[in-house]
Amino acid sequence: MKESVVDRAYEVIEPICVELGYHLVEVTYKKEVGGMTLWVCIDKDGGIDINDCERLSRALDEPLDDKDITNGSAYNLNITSYGLDRAFKTDYDFNKHLMQEIVIKFYKPWMGKKEIRAILLKYNKDAITIKYNDTDYDLQIKDTALIQKYIEF
Repeated sequence: MKESVVDRAYEVIEPICVELGYHLVEVTYKKEVGGMTLWVCIDKDGGIDINDCERLSRALDEPLDDKDITNGSAYNLNITSYGLDRAFKTDYDFNKHLMQEIVIKFYKPWMGKKEIRAILLKYNKDAITIKYNDTDYDLQIKDTALIQKYIEF
């Protein structure tokens, strides 16, 4: 099976993140205005600041070039922090927010609602268990349009 750019990038990026004290949340490679972009999302206890992003970017420049993850194609490298309003996509996203209040938006109304606030109790690849109105419910992730941390403004 042919290895993707993301797979090759992940092999280079993850050990460097660990060495620098960061958690690699997600790597994506997509076409944007101005060409292809490799997005690297990182997190750490206490959060990520611009200095962390710059530090990782500098640490990745040479190893990514040496590995030639895009087979000679030009790309932009963007390092990003774990955003407060990030949609949950990875195991890390769900596990980071266990026992916390989340927002769930649905494709079709669930219990008459298109959006709810609940406590995330459990997670596995396909489903979550939530506490909503003092009752526990199991939901299939595929039935949700968006899951993210609840942020009180």
